[in-house]
Amino acid sequence: MPHDLSGSLTRRSFFGDLAAVGAGLALGACNNSEANAPTPANSAAHDLEVDTIHWGRANSGNIFVTLAQQKGYFADEGLTVVEDPVQNDTDAMTALGSGAIDITSNQGTSGPLKQMVTGQDFTFVGGYMLQGMYLIAKKGTTWNGIDDLVGKRVAHKAPQIPVCYALIQAGYDPNEVVTWVSTNTSADRLAAVVAGEADYGYMSGDMLYTVNNSDDVDIVVYADELMSEYGCCRMDMRTDFVKSNPKTMRALMRAMVRANAYFQANIDECVTILAKELNTNEEYVAAYLKNEHYRPDIDPVKHKIEDTYEVMQKIDLVSDEEAANFKLEDHIDTSFYENALKEISEEHADEYPEWWASRKEFFENQNK
Repeated sequence: MPHDLSGSLTRRSFFGDLAAVGAGLALGACNNSEANAPTPANSAAHDLEVDTIHWGRANSGNIFVTLAQQKGYFADEGLTVVEDPVQNDTDAMTALGSGAIDITSNQGTSGPLKQMVTGQDFTFVGGYMLQGMYLIAKKGTTWNGIDDLVGKRVAHKAPQIPVCYALIQAGYDPNEVVTWVSTNTSADRLAAVVAGEADYGYMSGDMLYTVNNSDDVDIVVYADELMSEYGCCRMDMRTDFVKSNPKTMRALMRAMVRANAYFQANIDECVTILAKELNTNEEYVAAYLKNEHYRPDIDPVKHKIEDTYEVMQKIDLVSDEEAANFKLEDHIDTSFYENALKEISEEHADEYPEWWASRKEFFENQNK
């Protein structure tokens, strides 16, 4: 189980400053009215139940939302999307539950699932990050496989699903063989590894530039090598909003499918777009956006949500009593994405024919 560190970490302030540069730049973009200004939409012709959606914007942003804004995909559907800054996962989920925002996308999968299990009526409707996390260790550390984690300390604020999944697959009880060193940020995790207070750190994609330029640590394994296409972050919405606004949901998912398609065909341009949006340099953004293990994807990946929930039960993040009173299938709706993919792939068949074919196959494998 997670536990608090005592005392200060050696060199933590140095790494914290590095992370603060990226976070500060991102926060600057969050507070920049021009950067966040929604594309004006002509909603009259679309007959939507709701024509303005409030999206909880994390510090690292969402490249698909940015593209849908800048390329006019939201406007084409009669939607205005307002990006409201949220400072952390807790604030995002609180804002979603209160109705201050309508959707979040950067808060992981197990966190929102835990909120659903404990009473929040949220629904997963799509995805954002399919994969992108990784483990670091001191430079020169050799990775021989998941057995290397047995008896070791891993820095993160809570047990992480891909790590626990791989341990379970190898026959271990994650609660017995790994000690989770409680750390709030990836910068803290990097510092904990450097200081020797953790053997490994479980890191976010936006730290790749810092990690790649570090003389102290190496990436030893990516999370998708432990649990393939694990569904890192899901699109979460209030169930009542989803059920009450089917036309709005259709419009939203159509715009997001178009953005996903544009991204995969124009990654270099997207690096430039997101760097400008976050008011940072392109090298920082390219370090994660062009990394082969960092993969944004709108697909809901229902089966990976199911796998995540199963792992949560096995590591006691969901109690038997909670599981008895919770039906996961009531909190996953893949229909809006499925229909949007069908419609957009037919309307824009000539633009990305191979991509559309691969998306349909992927959806069938991950959701049916």
